[in-house]
Amino acid sequence: MPPFEHSTRTLTSILVECGIVTDEQVGKALVRQRETGLLIGETLVELGFTTEENIGWALSRQLGFPYADIHPSSIDSALVKGFPEGLLRRIQAVPLFGSDEEITVAMADPTDVDAVLELKTVAGLPVNLVIGGPASIRRGLDSIYGPSGAGLTRPHAPSSNASGRRDIVWDRAGTNFLAFHLHAAVRERASEVHFVPRDGQLVVAYRTDEGLVTQVTEPVETSLYLRARLGVLGVPDVDGSSTTAWGSTVVELGPDRIAVSACHSRADGGVATVLRLGPAPEEAPDLSTLGLSPIGEAEIREFIEGPEGLVIVTGPPRSGGSLVLSSLAALAARPDRRFLVLEPSHLLPYPPGSIRISTSQDGGAAARWERLAVSLGADVVVLDEVLAGNDVDSVLHGASVGRLVFARTDWLDAVSLMEFLIKSRNSRAALRDRPFAMITLPVARREGSSAWVKPNESEVQAGSLRVTILSDKQRDLITKVGHH
Repeated sequence: MPPFEHSTRTLTSILVECGIVTDEQVGKALVRQRETGLLIGETLVELGFTTEENIGWALSRQLGFPYADIHPSSIDSALVKGFPEGLLRRIQAVPLFGSDEEITVAMADPTDVDAVLELKTVAGLPVNLVIGGPASIRRGLDSIYGPSGAGLTRPHAPSSNASGRRDIVWDRAGTNFLAFHLHAAVRERASEVHFVPRDGQLVVAYRTDEGLVTQVTEPVETSLYLRARLGVLGVPDVDGSSTTAWGSTVVELGPDRIAVSACHSRADGGVATVLRLGPAPEEAPDLSTLGLSPIGEAEIREFIEGPEGLVIVTGPPRSGGSLVLSSLAALAARPDRRFLVLEPSHLLPYPPGSIRISTSQDGGAAARWERLAVSLGADVVVLDEVLAGNDVDSVLHGASVGRLVFARTDWLDAVSLMEFLIKSRNSRAALRDRPFAMITLPVARREGSSAWVKPNESEVQAGSLRVTILSDKQRDLITKVGHH
């Protein structure tokens, strides 16, 4: 039996994919989970949406783990007592047998990477997993420890306090806490989730079409659980020497892939966290579905057929510029072209084999893009959130010669940007000799439901992206500017 390897899929996504439950049922289970503190698999069974056997069958089929019907007589009690009872009951796992080289453990949800890592840390040996039903695991643990009682670290049902607010103790790994609020925010078509410490509590608010709307107040310690979960997903937490930290990840919720950009910031009373949400497409959409007119799309397609050229995408953050860059790269993709992508996060699809450098983790990459492009022999260079303000004129430097360069900048007005670019003699020479185009985005950030507009739903916005391609006549005018 091979040792455990991490799964990037969640239990709910597997169950939805197998047709065991629907996305709507998952949503109801997450709401119920907040009331009871049970794990998601138990909640789906409690609500009658499926059975333990169906869950075990789906996990076994999709993950390749054996499914075990656990009998107390098959359990090594001495081995079980080598693990903390609270841990085993909380993560729904029971060691079955082992040797000096490995241990076999039955677990209700082997997709819970945090729980498996915690189990492996305590075991100190390679862990082989089999799948067991929560009820049979509970019976096995009860046969060793006796019936479970109060005071264990397992999440428990809510209780009412003096203010009438209902609380639960979320799992310390933060898995359920993050999943619940992401699912609820997506259901509300929210573009942001704010977790703000205030008066000893953690206030949670969603940014919807109605603005920032407070949803619930949680115990302040849940901020630690949230940041721990985001840390597992690759988002760094603030440390003793920093006041802010940020990062991005993709979270699967049933059939949906959610792009999550997180920012932590020290505030009065603790650390505030803001999550920016949006869809994470598996494939780059066609430019026609992003609001580009048929004529503009045809011009861009012809433009990038050549061996070199510059395309600048202008507009504010949250206006869809990153998705436009991804679409341009998809159009330019060829087996003989080498791609270099400098981006704040790996949330969008790019051609296979692309060299992708995160500018949020390598702060010097933005300043070194020209040397990187030359050293790596890149045929296509994508610069996302790299050239802000006056730095945009570096796309006209020598490193862009003989290459396609797609860059996003924060300039809002294409006319003002062009006036800035033609001020220097070097820039005028580059614009005179190289193909040049600009794509202008709507001057508005996406909030609320507008952040969730899918490409196939945005055809009504055709023409909302404006394309400007430098003509020969305009090149002559630019040349004349230098002589006056």
